[in-house]
Amino acid sequence: MEADAGPVPVALKQFSDRLSPVFVRDLRQGLRAHYLVWAFILFQVVGLLATLLEVSFKSFFDASAGGIPFAALLQVAFAFGFGLILPLTQFAALQSEIGVGRNVELLLASTLTRWQIVWGKFLVAGSLSGLLLISLLPYLLLRYFLGGVELMAIGGLVASTYLGNLVMNSIVIGASGYRNPVGRVAVIVYFYLIYLFTMLGGMNSLFLRGVLSGGVFFSLLAYVIASAVMISLTLQLGRARLKLFEDPLDPPSAAGVFAIAFLIPVSNGIAMAIGGGIASCLILGLSLWLILMIDRGPGRHFEGRGLQP
Repeated sequence: MEADAGPVPVALKQFSDRLSPVFVRDLRQGLRAHYLVWAFILFQVVGLLATLLEVSFKSFFDASAGGIPFAALLQVAFAFGFGLILPLTQFAALQSEIGVGRNVELLLASTLTRWQIVWGKFLVAGSLSGLLLISLLPYLLLRYFLGGVELMAIGGLVASTYLGNLVMNSIVIGASGYRNPVGRVAVIVYFYLIYLFTMLGGMNSLFLRGVLSGGVFFSLLAYVIASAVMISLTLQLGRARLKLFEDPLDPPSAAGVFAIAFLIPVSNGIAMAIGGGIASCLILGLSLWLILMIDRGPGRHFEGRGLQP
């Protein structure tokens, strides 16, 4: 009699069909990318170094004693790594679709929309950054147990770092639709300044008005909505750059996105100055709704006519 070969190994489960094919494809490529491995190693080294310095020189970390020479090391690494280095890995995200070979034509022929393409790339970038951020949580929690760092401060650091990373990812992905690298840098700087002015306008108004007219809660809510506005707007820029042809019935053009972006900090600053956080939330919420209502498909006017753009 033949020997029993043992239980048959269970095959690895594939990704759900509900997920975007672009997301699945880019996620598999991203998990095998060398930059992800090196970023993981670098963040772990910085996290370990910051923790060891804080343990060794704990007497220097008393805020009431005058300065925190090493405690800010991890925060600086967070801001620099998640706010700049990781987003810049998406510098050519859309070039694989609109460059030589024009993969966008094949993707759109498979009934995918341009909105799904840019959102797929954005979700992959956010997922990989989230994995790296989760890997650093033990160092942050260790600082809490060592004392001197409040749990709410740690949560605020993680939330603001990840939200800032998502915004920068969307800006870089939107700018990656331009073939000229210098042009991409200029677009990134433009939208980052727009985002910065929007945030500064809100924060200046908050300092001037204190906790009146909406208070801190609505000012923080306005910060979150403003981030969502910038994410949606810059992804719309990437969507506009994936056009197969010029079509006047397929808004918005890239120029329209730039114009909308210019008006956002102006309207938000006026709203903050007049009505505080509540007015800012209303204006930014309206802006977000208008951006999301823009035609998000490749020629939606073709639907129902049996035509493909």
